[in-house]
Amino acid sequence: MILIFYAFSRELGPLKRRLKERAPLAEPGLRGFESRAGGRRIVFVATGIGAERAGEAARIAMGRFSPELVIGTGVVGALSAGLSPGDIVLAERIMLSPEGEGAVQEPAIAIAADTLRHCEHALKRAGLDFARGGLLTSRRVLANAHAKLRAKEQTGAIAVDMESAALASEAMRRGIKFAVVRTVMDALEDEVFGAELADGQGRVRPLAAAGYLARNPAAITQLPRMMRNLSRATRSLADAIEAIGLAAPVAR
Repeated sequence: MILIFYAFSRELGPLKRRLKERAPLAEPGLRGFESRAGGRRIVFVATGIGAERAGEAARIAMGRFSPELVIGTGVVGALSAGLSPGDIVLAERIMLSPEGEGAVQEPAIAIAADTLRHCEHALKRAGLDFARGGLLTSRRVLANAHAKLRAKEQTGAIAVDMESAALASEAMRRGIKFAVVRTVMDALEDEVFGAELADGQGRVRPLAAAGYLARNPAAITQLPRMMRNLSRATRSLADAIEAIGLAAPVAR
């Protein structure tokens, strides 16, 4: 079986609509759904936003299932000027941002070469272009180009998320093969506004949203662009997960 983690439900909206066989995940303490593809069971687990929530979901799910492959997925922010909304990112290594000023960067977690080849070949067979490189898991939202450029200079990562390092650490601890395939939502120059408006599950908090827009009326003009970027990213993500989920199992 394949175990796939994502942060919030909108990330997998287009993929869910494509799945012919889908059922809610009936596992205590876990949220998500499951399906079958290529004769294998695929379990999708929602982690919520952030490394702490992702780590807890990973501990429960990886302790309960025996997957041949674990995949971290969802949307990312670009740290490289060459990436645009909808582009696929295949991680070669995962890094966790330091805790605070002066903190030492933890060693990167490298994706196993055979797992990386498996995902790379699957994406190529499906005719999908992708970028390979380091992925940074940040403890906070990188809201503007300045913050993103600084993160790239410090780590060499090409994209940033908030969950993958926790997932990778748990998989590595258990000796489970792990990959990350994500898609870009915001380009390097795009501002990420209103991140505080969502709860830990990615749901918008109406009162917080109303207050934010009242204080920042110019943000309203950015909403259409943000929704277009999310749509591009989630459609592209569905393509990538379909390609890898239907590929032959990765060798143990």
